[in-house]
Amino acid sequence: MTSPKFLGAATTVRDKLKVTAAQRDRSGLDPVDEIGWLKDADLLGLFLPEEYGGAGATWSQVAEVVQTIAEADSSIGHVLLYHYFGSLAGTRAENGFVGAARARRIAGRRLFHGTVAQAAYPPLIRATQTPEGFRLNGSKPFTSGAAVADVLLVWTVFDDGTTLRGNDLSGQLATFHVERSSPGVSFGGDWDNIGQRLTVSGTTTLREVEVATTDLIGYGYGATETTAADHLDVLYMYAGFASIFTGIAVGALTEAAEYTRGRSRAWVESGKQRAGDDPLVLERYGQLWTQVQSAVALTTRANSALDDVRVQGASLTWSHRAEAVTLINAARVHASEVALTVASRLFEVTGARSTAAAEGLDRFWRNVRTLSLHDPLQHKQVQIGDYVLNGTEPTPGFYS
Repeated sequence: MTSPKFLGAATTVRDKLKVTAAQRDRSGLDPVDEIGWLKDADLLGLFLPEEYGGAGATWSQVAEVVQTIAEADSSIGHVLLYHYFGSLAGTRAENGFVGAARARRIAGRRLFHGTVAQAAYPPLIRATQTPEGFRLNGSKPFTSGAAVADVLLVWTVFDDGTTLRGNDLSGQLATFHVERSSPGVSFGGDWDNIGQRLTVSGTTTLREVEVATTDLIGYGYGATETTAADHLDVLYMYAGFASIFTGIAVGALTEAAEYTRGRSRAWVESGKQRAGDDPLVLERYGQLWTQVQSAVALTTRANSALDDVRVQGASLTWSHRAEAVTLINAARVHASEVALTVASRLFEVTGARSTAAAEGLDRFWRNVRTLSLHDPLQHKQVQIGDYVLNGTEPTPGFYS
């Protein structure tokens, strides 16, 4: 469990987010103030190791913070999740240069990290070698959180003729540290989806952005031999998604119950004076609460499994990783289904007036529906089934 200090800080931020959640969702403004609240609460260094100035939290502790924030605003939970595992880049024995210094700076100055990723999809941002370092050019869509970050991690592909330490690295994937304020970095402001509106997941473009060789975080992804311990980022992301979905489910049910207790009217044919005395309303809340508890339990188990693989380090086996990623994906699929159900059916126990736009209760469904499409969950169900039935271990990659 999270230490009382961090959970208390996360709860304070959650409660502050909740007050204006519907209004901020409607406005769709970049969450500059919200990121400031996370900084003021000293939550940004939670996942960084103590030797870099962080709190050295376990993954379960980090996930509990993400879930708590997501109960009020899943957009902020989403970009916070990306900040947490992205800020570790370069601290795990990668072959680059800047990782440790970058982590210390993020922790010491409470900087917010953003990622310009989608490394698996072309066109990729090209890194062209220069006498001083590299020049970066290209655009990427769906760069969640980048527009409100202080520092960026940018996925690139080395141009032909790139050499480093005597090795030809042409065509290899690499990551660079880039200052958000660097000349040539721009943001499209083109995120206009129905949910997760405050993740600012629009386009990031780099035009002639100059970086030094010492800004290289790592390279050779997919081209050099790796161990199971080198493939944990996707586990962080998907276990984090399970925590966000669970947070949405908890938050939706909590707000629905507050509405029913304080504002719902009993149906005229129920024979009750209060909506909260209607046995049909009580039965529905019992169903939804039970479903939420199942999501909480499976997500907690998945996060504990990730704690277990983390501590194994270099001794982690591929088979143990496969077991963990299968459990994590099961939690993510289940939590998304529960969140969709709760976020949709809450209106059955709050009443017609609760559909008013000003109430903003629809944001829970819009958020979970949008995030659940991050990559097709039905493919994960097939992957889980293949593992259970045939023992097929998921092939490690950017999405498994």
